[in-house]
Amino acid sequence: MSNILKVTTPVAGYENANSVRTNPVRNTDPAIQGQVNPEKVVKPDARSDSASQEQNVGLKFQYESNYDNFIQQMREMPAMAEEFSKIFFERFSTLAEAGLSDGYAQQIAEFFAMVDVDPQELLAFVKSQGNATIRFTGAFFSLLRQVMEQTNSVELKSMLLDFVRRYTDMAESPHIMQSIGRLMESLEGKMFQDAGAQLKAMAGELSYDAAAGSAEMEENAALLKEKILPYLNRYISGTHDRGELRDMTARLAAWTARCENSSAARLMEAFGELMKYQGMQKYFQGLDPAMLMQVLGNTEFEKAVRQQKWMKKLAGLIDAGVAGAAGNENKAVFKNLMQAILLNESVYMPVLHMMIPLQMNGQLMFAEMWIDPDAEGGGKGDADSRTRTVQGLVKFDIQDVGFFDLYFIYKDGSIRLQMSCPDVLDGNLETIRRDITDILADNDIRAEELFVDSGQKSIPVSEAFPKIFERKNSINVRI
Repeated sequence: MSNILKVTTPVAGYENANSVRTNPVRNTDPAIQGQVNPEKVVKPDARSDSASQEQNVGLKFQYESNYDNFIQQMREMPAMAEEFSKIFFERFSTLAEAGLSDGYAQQIAEFFAMVDVDPQELLAFVKSQGNATIRFTGAFFSLLRQVMEQTNSVELKSMLLDFVRRYTDMAESPHIMQSIGRLMESLEGKMFQDAGAQLKAMAGELSYDAAAGSAEMEENAALLKEKILPYLNRYISGTHDRGELRDMTARLAAWTARCENSSAARLMEAFGELMKYQGMQKYFQGLDPAMLMQVLGNTEFEKAVRQQKWMKKLAGLIDAGVAGAAGNENKAVFKNLMQAILLNESVYMPVLHMMIPLQMNGQLMFAEMWIDPDAEGGGKGDADSRTRTVQGLVKFDIQDVGFFDLYFIYKDGSIRLQMSCPDVLDGNLETIRRDITDILADNDIRAEELFVDSGQKSIPVSEAFPKIFERKNSINVRI
């Protein structure tokens, strides 16, 4: 019987039964960021990779691309650069003095000896680092660029690009072989014991120290192509392993193709075909294709790489630090250091990057530079360096002094420059400004604008070089 008179305590949910009831289902709080689960279709939330946040997006399935990740990491780059200098000054010095690991401490001492530079040698040291950063520098490649710009032959341009690819594969073949060696060890661990032992025996026939363009490199390519890859394909077909092993085998096949393409004979043959064109004969008349290897072995890049032994030593120190040679508490720092270096070598980085560790007059210094030698020309400007717009960002840290930020734009013999100094130099800002003006005048550079201050926020690389965002209109894809 209905409780018309309401003489009893009403049961929750039954009062006002005739009224419209609201939906008890509560909407999801948009501020909640749910856990990513690729096995389920979940509700949209506030995750940064959620396509539903984009109001004007046409495609419903839109996720972060590799380029978006690159931009996000670039915004964090100033902190990484400062961390680099901290580990260079504090951790390396402490480890060397403490002797945490005798072998590691010895490597640190050798590294400091390699970067010990006199003030008179500083300019040559920086120039050498710049030459070691860009492979395609020097008179030979400058002439190739002129041929590419002046010819209207599509066939000649295609053959020029093919020649450059062959040269790149040949120059990088020693590094490729080192990568193949590490990959072979991983492949062995993914296979059954007997099959892995057979693969290890075949891998032992490879020459991992083969020089670029040598006969040993050609033998490596033949062994990989005719013996190792067919064996892996038979194993995958027999075991129906379609997972990581097949992906690693595909990577090995790609590296094998590059080793095969790195043959010195093929490179000289490609150059001989190029010399049949009048556009090439105009600039390379009299150059014997047999002398090509000698010319390529003496470019500014190759000379600089042979001199920059400290770069390999630093890479070895970082690699050992990631493995724990500097102590487990330092692993994360070395990983961040490695990530910063790799990020600046990304294909998305449109400017030249250099890192310069120094020990001068017993004082350590670390500098990191980002230089755009043709900021307005897009690579098609005048060859005269004084008519081009050169844009640069320099971050350097001097031991016991502090962190500096320097940004400049140079064009037509004039420069606009701003410099941020550490707070300890507040009383010397006017002296620093006057000394910078004198240095510029000694080099026939007119200071159009000059700002010297202290305590300013560090300039992000992505803010100093807006052209990094030019690829934003490209296809948004992630593999």
